Amino acid sequence: MSLTILHVPAELAQAEGLVTAEFQAVLDQARDAQGARVVVPAGTYRVGSIRMYGDTELHLESGAKIQGSEDIADYTDWDIPTTLRYATDPEIVRIQRLPPHYTRALLTIADAKNVAITGEPDSSFDGVDCTDPAGEEGFRGAMGIRICRCQNVTLKGYTFEHSANWSHQMDSCTNLLAENVSILGGHDGFNIHHCDNVTIRSCTLKTGDDCVAGFDARNVVVEDCLLNTACNAIRLGCVNLLVDNCRFVGPGEYEHILEGTHHMHAAVKYYSPAGDVYRSDACNWRLHDCTFTNPGRLINYDFGSEKGYQTERPLVDLHFDACKATGVTMSSFFNGGDEVPGTLEFNDCEISYEPDADSAGSPCIQLGRGAKLIERDVTYRCEDGEPLQGSRVIKESEVRAEVLQRR
Repeated sequence: MSLTILHVPAELAQAEGLVTAEFQAVLDQARDAQGARVVVPAGTYRVGSIRMYGDTELHLESGAKIQGSEDIADYTDWDIPTTLRYATDPEIVRIQRLPPHYTRALLTIADAKNVAITGEPDSSFDGVDCTDPAGEEGFRGAMGIRICRCQNVTLKGYTFEHSANWSHQMDSCTNLLAENVSILGGHDGFNIHHCDNVTIRSCTLKTGDDCVAGFDARNVVVEDCLLNTACNAIRLGCVNLLVDNCRFVGPGEYEHILEGTHHMHAAVKYYSPAGDVYRSDACNWRLHDCTFTNPGRLINYDFGSEKGYQTERPLVDLHFDACKATGVTMSSFFNGGDEVPGTLEFNDCEISYEPDADSAGSPCIQLGRGAKLIERDVTYRCEDGEPLQGSRVIKESEVRAEVLQRR
């Protein structure tokens, strides 16, 4: 059986207004054909929300750009329920000011199998930084690409720029591959909640918010990537994480939109917020052959911190192997719970600590009670004399969320 090949009409790129309906008509043809390859020729196609279906590849030729509307009213979530339970928790919705259609997106794929978004060099999506005064934090707009309850997903070769919220919002999916994707500016890069078997390979992530984020994931590989951010590079809660041969580089090229800053907050931050469900404790995290340049904190694992959204399930173990960190300016936390205090290991690693004014006098790594630190062939440098490790010193400002204090 030959594959159906459909083309988005090139003349749509010449239209003065939105071409949402015309573009969607081609995607509907692919659905009715029970699968197809949809080719987007060079040109800029201005649309509101569009939706893909199963057994479909959306392929952007060189010079093709799918550009979102600047009007938030042109976006929808297609009334497809999200599996992000916290997004429907009344108290969290109130505190974080989440809009009723939080997961509306430029492109939605839901309840589908065997889907791909591929692009040739110089192909892109553009979220145009569309704002919503009634959105999260008073300005966040639509998601970029939303992928919900899908299996066998390939993302390859394109660039996503100026995302109005997370550029890739993926929840309850299995078998995800993102390869040679570039993310420039906007908010988060890849968000993987309740997802299994995720590989992010050879991607360039230059984000205004977290590069890779999510919780309750399993079997996540991040390899051969550049992670440059004005927030956190890895902000996860998952079982089985391998980060291999990646470069973590701060400060962020693109500013953190809410704070107007560029410094990286942390290279690795744990994520376990209230309001959702978790299948198990997080465990088996390994970072191998990675470099960290100006990462702020190297690690932020502070179990019980409301401000850090780390309150639900603990992290069992975190391992750094053959890694090098320079320009670490903030004291790191490795603080587990009483029942699972956690194990942190450095093997064949180099760490250079240059504490800023707030971290002066604090060790490079603050260990919680009962936490185990294993050091093998570690080279540690700190000109001011702060030790590599010391006890966790709890500051209320670091663990209490301001929004909760204002209840």
